[in-house]
Amino acid sequence: MTQRKAMCACGDISITFSGEPQRVFRCHCDYCQKRTGSVFQVSAWFPMEQVVAKAGEPRVFSEHNMLTEYMFCARCGSTVYWVSEYVQGIVCAAVGCFVDAHFPKPTLDIQNQYRHGWVEAIEGVPEYEGFWTPDE
Repeated sequence: MTQRKAMCACGDISITFSGEPQRVFRCHCDYCQKRTGSVFQVSAWFPMEQVVAKAGEPRVFSEHNMLTEYMFCARCGSTVYWVSEYVQGIVCAAVGCFVDAHFPKPTLDIQNQYRHGWVEAIEGVPEYEGFWTPDE
């Protein structure tokens, strides 16, 4: 089975998953823009059971109103993965931390009301103006 390893820029923090992600999101919300320093963030969702290894001692940033804990490296600042009460049983990982040009493309494009005008839609990927919920 395929294993996928996400790692911070300096290599101190990593998380390894078995198999493919359940979903891959591209989010344009203003919070993700501020948190990543980019115009969108791309995250891969893996069920907790797919976590096969964690390395390092990440720092935790907890966003109280979103019930989310972001694990980041104290040395280089990279946010590698996070968990949220919004999607229990799921570990989200920053797709850029996998450094894999063949990583699956996003399957959902959310918070499009914040999308910058020059960022193009991804052909064949459903778009949502707001948040997507697992019930949809």
